[in-house]
Order: sequence, then structure tokens, then C-alpha cells
Amino acid sequence: MTASSAKLIWFTDPQLIPAGRINYDIDPLARLDACLDRIEQEHPDADGCVITGDLTHWGEESAYQLLAERLSSLDYPVYLIPGNHDDRGLLAQYFPDLPVIAGDYVQFSVPVGDAHLIFLDTLDDGKRGGRLCQARLNWLQQQMELTSGPLFLFMHHPPLAVGIPNMDKDALANADEFVACIEPYKERIAHLFFGHLHRHVNGCWNGISFSCLPSLVHQTPMEMENDKPGYVSPEPPVYGVIQLQGKNVLVHSHAFMHDAPRINSRTCQRYQP
Repeated sequence: MTASSAKLIWFTDPQLIPAGRINYDIDPLARLDACLDRIEQEHPDADGCVITGDLTHWGEESAYQLLAERLSSLDYPVYLIPGNHDDRGLLAQYFPDLPVIAGDYVQFSVPVGDAHLIFLDTLDDGKRGGRLCQARLNWLQQQMELTSGPLFLFMHHPPLAVGIPNMDKDALANADEFVACIEPYKERIAHLFFGHLHRHVNGCWNGISFSCLPSLVHQTPMEMENDKPGYVSPEPPVYGVIQLQGKNVLVHSHAFMHDAPRINSRTCQRYQP
């Protein structure tokens, strides 16, 4: 990272399970391996890799061990936060360098020149939805008070409804408290990144731009009226490339395992008026 810029690889919800096992007709380890192969080939110049939660599907020790082994191949830092499928104790065991705050919450800040990347732990043990308790909100407020410059926030659960009822019911439960915490510093929050939805969603919320990527495994159906679809979507996995420059941000997404053949632009049938 330079004094004012950074290139980060971002993916979310890999939901690892033990090697050789299948979940929703998908091999999560094969998906992770394919993702890491592509980013190592295509982005060796990255400054770091961010994974926004649901690192495993059932919080199994063997899954964290696999994740640690696979991520060790990267030549740059990896920034992990837990999601509702995760186990903080095992996460800390297999990633002992992760900073923690009071209560063993996995929250930390990374400077990028004058800007700061702030990583939040929204895991609410035993629940699908998320929460930021008072200890975590106090830490966030302190970080915002003690720093200056742009802020980029990363979390697992979205603090807003996106119109997909199957997922909106499991968003951040105390979003109002989160809003009250960040409101005095809102002008400095350059972007918000989250996972959990297993869909590509971008927008602006309370004046803050945000991005969410599809997962590395199954995707949530695009069902705007159905609060309990009986299927998952086979849409391809995605990784993102975040480019930070001061308070500016670009987020590129790459559906790296889509199965449509390449279209040769020189030999394909093209319309010419």
C-alpha cells in the first residue's frame, strides 16, 4: 500500500466444510481453490485480501484448518471477519494474528495513508442475523474519534433492508444503534462493504455508498416477494477488486467460473447497420 492508495482482493461467504464434502451440490473447497488460483495469477500486485464473513458453513475446526492452509499461499495480508456461520474461538485459534477487542470480538483498523479500513464483527452467537453490541459500538466510535481522513467499513451483515425478504429478516438487528454511532462521522465514511446476502447489491444508504458481492458458493434467488424460496441459485461465484485512492473507491467484480464460452470478437456474427 502506498501513502494514499491500495488494491484489495475481496470475496465473501466461502462457507467451507471438510475436504471432499458437498453442500448444495457444490464443493466449497474447490470453489475457494479456483478463486485463489485466479487471484494469484491475475492480481499478484494486490496489497491485501478481505473476506467478509461466513468463512465456514458449520464452524468446524477442519474447515478453519483448510482455510488457514489455503490462505497461507497468498503473498499479502489477509483480513478476516466472522459471519453468522462462524466460531470466534476457532477463528482465533487458526488465525492467531487477528486483532481482537474486549470480549474477543474480531474488530480492527488498518491504515492506508490518511484513510482507515475498519473491520467489524457482527456475529450474534447462535443467530442468523447480526448485532453490534455496545462494546463493539464503543470501539467503533473510538476509532472514528481518534482518526482523521476517509473511513472504509467492512462487516458481514448489512445494516439495511435490500428488498429480498428471505435475507432482510436476518440483517443487522440493531441497525438503528449503528446508525446513531456513525452519524457524526458519516461524511468521512467513503464506502461500506458487506456480505451475507449471496447476491450482488450496490447502492447508497443514508448517504453512504455500499457494495455486496455474491458468495463463493450458492447464491440467493432473486425473489422479491417470496420470503422462503425452496431453492438456491446456481449463479457463478464472484471475487472483487477494490481500488482505493484517497477517499475514492472503485469496486470491480469478476464472475470467474461462469461456464459460457468466450465469444471471438473477430470471427463472431456481428450486426453492422
